[in-house]
Formats: sequence, structure tokens, C-alpha cells
Amino acid sequence: MVVKVKLEGLNVVQARGKWYVYVRDTKEKLIGGFVGSRADLMKRMEMPDFIAAYNARRLRDLKRTYPDGTLGSLVEWFESECPKYQTLAEATRTQYSNAFRYLRPAFDIDLSDISQADLYDLRDKCAMEKWPRFADLMISALSSMFSQAVKRRKMRGNPALGMDKCHKADPNANREWQAHEWEYVSSNAPAYLLTPMMIARHAGYRGQTIVKLRWQNYQPDAAFGRCFRVVTRKNDEQTWIPATSELQTYLDGLDKTALEICTRQDGTPWESEVQMQTAVSHYLRDLESEGKIGAGTTLHGLRTSYAAGLRRSGADAGDVAAALGDKSERMGAHYTRHVENEARVIRAFEGKKKP
Repeated sequence: MVVKVKLEGLNVVQARGKWYVYVRDTKEKLIGGFVGSRADLMKRMEMPDFIAAYNARRLRDLKRTYPDGTLGSLVEWFESECPKYQTLAEATRTQYSNAFRYLRPAFDIDLSDISQADLYDLRDKCAMEKWPRFADLMISALSSMFSQAVKRRKMRGNPALGMDKCHKADPNANREWQAHEWEYVSSNAPAYLLTPMMIARHAGYRGQTIVKLRWQNYQPDAAFGRCFRVVTRKNDEQTWIPATSELQTYLDGLDKTALEICTRQDGTPWESEVQMQTAVSHYLRDLESEGKIGAGTTLHGLRTSYAAGLRRSGADAGDVAAALGDKSERMGAHYTRHVENEARVIRAFEGKKKP
């Protein structure tokens, strides 16, 4: 049984009536064979000697420097000096940091010794110890870092390039919401959760844009009354998106408690995209457990709903991509491929009606 604790990076395990506390990344044992209740263990972990041992290994990790040409040295460079790293979305940087934290025991390895076969072994081990999607993320983090290293002559090649994934993506992930699901959520969700969902549904923005969207980005427009003008983080381009009448009515009725449009329940800005998305996800999963909505509803799925609505209204894939703030027509097709399948079925049945 694993117990959640406030101290980060620990595994707390009970076996045969005794408690054991390990450092998750290194498997270092900090407490072994402790007898008592969970409350007793928590008190034991508050004692000065345990806190000192916990902090000592963290300080060792923070102060440790790695020789040039090692994986640890490259990670330090990537996170602190590489310009590309600074352009990544906050959520992506957090995911990369988690992946690198998992890799810390291997930081002493020479970069020249890393082969693609080694990375497959590492990926498979990670998938068993963590989960497949995390293992794929770890490889993506390495590949991104290695690509930048190659450009700066820190590595001769990228051994992570072209690796296949061990996690099989769900084709229904981030699916379009059904009409009754949106009707229920839009009528019942608290405002602090509904606001980001309204923007995703009626403006098609990603979570990383929504969490940073400010009232100054919500501007008057001669043709549509109101619009959004914002530089999206993903493409670093100025985008113009009309605000639908439904969205205008909703936003104009909100109190402005911060510079950002989307705020937490107490009226303060969300700390991060991940915090906002997690709050929305927990709310939706609670509704799912109550039978109010189906499985698979996500904040990003409302972006799919937005794109699907445009496609059904006659916009082609390129127009949909532009309305999503994407450069590639391929992305417009990606978000609306199910609408194309619907259109084919409709044409098939219409053909059957012809004499």
C-alpha cells in the first residue's frame, strides 16, 4: 500500500505490518521496519533526524555537478542555457523536468555511450516502473534535448530520433463533446471552471493559451462586436479570433478580479495550465461517475467541438486550421476527420435514395 505524503519524491510502503520509506528515484531507504500506525509514521517523519536525511539527499542532488560530455551535464545545460527550452510551454517544461528527474541515476553516463538500443531498454524499464505514456514522454524529452545538442556540436547524432512509442494513443482521446454533455456542463459548472471551458468551446484555444488570456486580449471588433487578439505560445504568431455571441454574453457578465480572464475560485489567477486543466478534469470525472456525462470529455475536447462546428458549417480544413490558430492545414483535418467520416456516411445514404 502506498501512502501519499507531503514530502516530494518518496515512496511510503507497508509490508507485513511494518513501514518502509524510500527515495522514489534512487530507491535509497530512509526508514525501514517501522512498527506503528500510519499516524505514528507521520510523526516519525516529522522528527529532525528524518528531515535532515531527507534534505541531505536533496542538497546532494542540487549541488552535484557533472563532467562535460555526460548526460547530467547536458541536462543542466538544456534546462538553464538552451534558448529552445525557454520557449517551451510551462506544462511541457514541467513534464520534461519530471522525466529528467527519473533519469538522474543515469546522469553519469557518457553521451558517446548512449545508443538507440540503450534508450529502448531504458524506455521499457521506465514503462514498467512508471507507465507507458510517461516512458514515451521521457524519450520525447531526451530527443528534444539531443536535437539541440547536435546543433551545438555537443553530440554527433540524436539516438532518440525515430523511436516508436510504447503507449498506444486512444483514437477517441479529446473527442468532440455530445450536445447533451455540453448543455449539462454549461448549465451547471461553477463559473471558475466554466470560463476556460467556454473559451475552449467558442474560441478553440488550447489550455496553455486560455490560462494566460487577459482581458486586454478581449477587444472590440467592427464586424463581430468582440474578438480575441493574442500571440499563441505554440506558434508565436498574432491570432485574431471572433468571439461568438454566446461567449460575449458570458464574458460580459463576469467580474474582473484579475488581469487574466480565467481565475480560480478565489478570483486569483491559476498558477499554471496544469493546475487549471486538472481542476476541470476532476470536475468532469465526478460528473462522469454520476452519469451526467460520458467518458472521454476533456477541456481540449471542446477545441475539437469548436473545430467540428466550423467544418459542419462549410469551412474547409485550411479555414478550420486558421480559426484554430494553426499554420498547417493538416491540423484542421486532424480535428475534424470524424466530421468527414460523417459526411461520407450521409452521402452514402443519400445515394441509396436516388432512383
